[in-house]
Amino acid sequence: MPTVTFAMEDGVDAPRVARVPFPYNFPMGEPGDGERHREVALAALALLHQLEGPGEVWLPFVWRR
Repeated sequence: MPTVTFAMEDGVDAPRVARVPFPYNFPMGEPGDGERHREVALAALALLHQLEGPGEVWLPFVWRR
């Protein structure tokens, strides 16, 4: 089953890694921001089609608080 792992740091050993610029414990963004959570989830799932092999991609989001 293909997977995507969220990571806030370098060196995560997983086939597909979605790097997010968020603090620990908030891999989808700020609490209560359902729209952002959806955007982050869809961007991570898109990596299943974008990456042809193992890789790590920074997702283009910014922590707003």
